[in-house]
Amino acid sequence: MKRRIALVMTWALLSTACSSTAASIADDVLATIAAETPAPITTSTTVTPQHADYTDVNDNVDAFFSEFISSTTPGGVVIVLKDGQIIHQAAYGMANLKQKIPLTVAHQFHLASVGKQMTALGIMMLAEQGKLQYDDRLSTYIPELTRYSGSMTIRQVLNHTAGLPDYDDGVTESLLARSDAPTNDDLITVMSRKRKLMAPPGDGFYYSNVGYDLLAVVIERVSGETYPDFVQTHIFDTLGMTHTFSLPNAKRRKDPLIAISYTGSSQQPEAYPSDNLDGIYGSGSLYSTLGDMALYDAALYGDALVTQKTYKEALKPAQLNDGSREPYGFGLEFAKWHNESYVAHSGAWLGFNNDYVRFAKKHFSVIVLLNRDYDIPDDPRIALQVAQFYLEK
Repeated sequence: MKRRIALVMTWALLSTACSSTAASIADDVLATIAAETPAPITTSTTVTPQHADYTDVNDNVDAFFSEFISSTTPGGVVIVLKDGQIIHQAAYGMANLKQKIPLTVAHQFHLASVGKQMTALGIMMLAEQGKLQYDDRLSTYIPELTRYSGSMTIRQVLNHTAGLPDYDDGVTESLLARSDAPTNDDLITVMSRKRKLMAPPGDGFYYSNVGYDLLAVVIERVSGETYPDFVQTHIFDTLGMTHTFSLPNAKRRKDPLIAISYTGSSQQPEAYPSDNLDGIYGSGSLYSTLGDMALYDAALYGDALVTQKTYKEALKPAQLNDGSREPYGFGLEFAKWHNESYVAHSGAWLGFNNDYVRFAKKHFSVIVLLNRDYDIPDDPRIALQVAQFYLEK
């Protein structure tokens, strides 16, 4: 089994950045949100068609993707959003090699860790309703973990500073010893038997998919709804994201608009099979389309999901016990490009690779969804490479 991973920014680089840099980035984003509060999105909100002024730049983006994707290889899709308009969207390559089905902008992709921010939004919704607080102990809602989790808080789990391990730190082996298809309940049992954290809560940044899967359990126990039902009702249905869902299954995988993902190499691409950990959700179990993600992106500027006051919490950098800060909020990375602040997240799972970059001050976003895990230009991150074509215009 391949390691369950999430492609985040190079944390070896980010962790060496001074705390003032992380604070500066977050402060810029917070200032933007405070200054600009467009009308909330509604279920009837639509995104306008491609804008003609960007024809030359769009051609350059197409040429960029043609450098590593051909009409006969697995590929991907891209959407570029500016001021609520789609200024470019395109599909490249194949959705299904065996059936020779080309990718379209309507195909659904596994979001992988890009979906963490939606789990974080679920926690924020419950906080806004007064049903939990970010600085509550995790064990308040998952008492089975009291001995293991100690003083770690929900905020620390959101920030990846709780000291929780990831799946390749022995968790996967313990899960598969219990079941061939483990669930979040199995995860709780496995974690309740562990005694040693990666570090004391708040002492460092340890990226943990396990943590976000535990947050899904918190959402379920506080809301009384399953995690898939919660995100469906309170996020996807609210925004009219009719082609987005949580928790894949055999029936859904047979949908002709589900992109098949591939691993291997350009010479020998192989369809990626399902994974034993597919039944665990919270860290990344969502499928979506470019169109639905455009609706989601627009909603982040308004109050349809949570108020802007509540959303500001997601944009605060993690603070460690020694007073330093990490450039990560609630399912969001913070960085700068030429002194322009942006928030982002990427993800990789089951052969899918995705990247989502948002320049809130410019009302500009790029989302790239790929159905392959090889031969990808990701230095710098691929959505930022696309963004540069427009930002340098």
